[in-house]
Amino acid sequence: MRNVIVLLFVFVSVLKLNAQDSLEVKRKLRFPVWTTHSANSDILGLSLAAFPKDVFKRDTTLARTYGVRLEASIVGVFSPLMGRSPVSNSGAEFVNKQEKVPTEIIYGINLSSGTFGVTKVHGISSGLFIQYLYNMNGISLATMSNFIERHNGIAISAFGNEVYKSNGLLAGFGNIASDFNGIQIGGFNEIQMKGIGIQIGIFNDAKNFKGLQIGLWNKNEKRSLPFFNWQFKG
Repeated sequence: MRNVIVLLFVFVSVLKLNAQDSLEVKRKLRFPVWTTHSANSDILGLSLAAFPKDVFKRDTTLARTYGVRLEASIVGVFSPLMGRSPVSNSGAEFVNKQEKVPTEIIYGINLSSGTFGVTKVHGISSGLFIQYLYNMNGISLATMSNFIERHNGIAISAFGNEVYKSNGLLAGFGNIASDFNGIQIGGFNEIQMKGIGIQIGIFNDAKNFKGLQIGLWNKNEKRSLPFFNWQFKG
C-alpha cells in the first residue's frame, strides 16, 4: 500500500510539473517506457538512451526521467580514450557550464556505459566505464572514473574521481577537487584551490586547506610531514 501511495505521489508531482512547464513550452508526458531522445519529454518509469542527444542530434531540449534511465552508449565505451579531463579548469568555465540549460535530468537511478552531455542526476548514477556529469546529488559509481562539475554526496570509482566543486566523500585510487568539503580516501588525494575536511591516502596535497591529512606523505600550505599533518588556520 505504501508503495502505491508513493507512486501516486510521484505521478501527481510529474503531472503538476508538466502542466507548469507547458505554459512556456509544450512538453509530453510518457509512461511507462520511452526514449530520452524525444524532445521536451517527461518520462515516468523507464527511459532508454543510446547517445548524448545534444551532441548527435543537436537537440538541446530537456528530457526528464522519473524512475530508471538505461543507456547503452558507444561514447561511454570509447570514453577511456579521451585526451583530457572534461572537468572545468577555471572558475569562469565552471560558472559557464552551470548556467547551461540541461538536456537531461534524472530523478532516480541512472545506469549507463558512460553518461556524457549536459546531464544532472538526483539519486544514483552508475557508469560501466567513465561518466561525466554537470551536477550529481547522491551516489555516483564508476568502474573507472567519475568526472563531475558540481557534486554533493558520495563518488566511488576504481581509478579515481575528479570534481570541480564537491561536498561529501570521494573514494578511489586518485581524487582531485578544486573546491572540496568532506573526506577524500585514496592512494593520491589533491585539493587544488581550497578545502575543509580530511584526506586519507598514500600522498595527500592540499592548498588553502583546513583539516587533517593522514598518509605516507602529507603536504599543505603550512608544512609537509609524513604520516600525519594538520592545518586549522589560514
